[in-house]
Amino acid sequence: WHSWTYVADAGNHAETEGTGQRIVSVSISAGGMLIFAMMLGLVSDAISEKVDSLRKGKSEVIERNHVLILGWSDKLGSLLKQLAIANKSVGGGVIVVLAEKEKEEMEMDIAKLEFDFMGTSVICRSGSPLILADLKKVSVSKARAIIVLAADENADQSDARALRVVLSLAGVKEG
Repeated sequence: WHSWTYVADAGNHAETEGTGQRIVSVSISAGGMLIFAMMLGLVSDAISEKVDSLRKGKSEVIERNHVLILGWSDKLGSLLKQLAIANKSVGGGVIVVLAEKEKEEMEMDIAKLEFDFMGTSVICRSGSPLILADLKKVSVSKARAIIVLAADENADQSDARALRVVLSLAGVKEG
């Protein structure tokens, strides 16, 4: 019991008599503070990692009946504007963009459009449309529509990549 009181209350050892007992009680108090500081640091690191993970777009999208855009190109801005106009009649909607760019970079590019999305929210996630886990992360099976954007590279490479994305989507529907 005395050990616990020394850990819980660092001033509890003040009444202890004798040099040996005082050294032991101060050591237990210091050890308790050290253990508490380590536990606090571990919890703080775990929370910080989770917040960073959420900030970087690694969390799962919990949406249904959303429009899913796979890929990134310079035509995304006009596509988002057209989808926002189309969603205006139903009070807005949700558009999810999955691309191989950092989430912060995508959000900055979309913010530069300076367009009123009229109630439509745009969610960005970082990942590859060719990886099944990334497709599941954006709730591909619950999407109302899926748009595969062609990349800004040459036409043959872009078409081949779009075909691979469509084939990976077929794998999601089967699985």
